[in-house]
Amino acid sequence: MSTPVLTFGPEVLRQSGEPSAWEEALIAFTRRAGQSGQTVVVSTEANLLSPEEAAQRLMVSRSTISRRIADGEIQAVKVGNRHRIPYSEVRRVWHESMDAMAKVVAPDIEAELFGDE
Repeated sequence: MSTPVLTFGPEVLRQSGEPSAWEEALIAFTRRAGQSGQTVVVSTEANLLSPEEAAQRLMVSRSTISRRIADGEIQAVKVGNRHRIPYSEVRRVWHESMDAMAKVVAPDIEAELFGDE
């Protein structure tokens, strides 16, 4: 079962005044989720992260992030003279590393669960 997600960008959230379309959509989304017994989690995420922030989230060193940017393994944008990494890129790298780790440990887990056949 997939988790429903409702996403609003900063340009929409900056609107003020009467309840806007995004606020009404959020209320409707929350009500539907509550009525179906789901828990609703509201959070924010940065659009761009510094290499230090990306390193913390990926549990690697800042130098690893810098090296991977230089090697083209992580896509980053320049803001002034500094790199910034889109949050979506950090998520992509995280998922790739988790997939790689799962592939490495899968044979051991399978052997432990089902024994050597």
